[in-house]
Amino acid sequence: MTRKIFLLGPLLLAACATPDLQGDIEAEQSWFEARVEQGASADSAPASIPDKLPSISAEQLRQSAAQVLQVRDTVSANERATREPGSDTETYAEEARQRAEPPHPID
Repeated sequence: MTRKIFLLGPLLLAACATPDLQGDIEAEQSWFEARVEQGASADSAPASIPDKLPSISAEQLRQSAAQVLQVRDTVSANERATREPGSDTETYAEEARQRAEPPHPID
């Protein structure tokens, strides 16, 4: 019996906390009925969804990919040329030790 209470308790709480839905079911059904009365049917749906993508050949795709890779390489080379030279391991470790020191206690 206690198992049923433990299992049904959260379900009842969730059901009580569920907000009312916006709109009215009758209004939605009246809209549908009005469409049916006007003669709307499933036959008026398009036979297929038109393709909105332009047709691209395999060669155009390869050229586009080559351009993207070339721009990537140029940007990477520019970044490497303007980047500061990396510090050695000992310098990095010393800077890390200084950053890791805890602050002095407040008296």
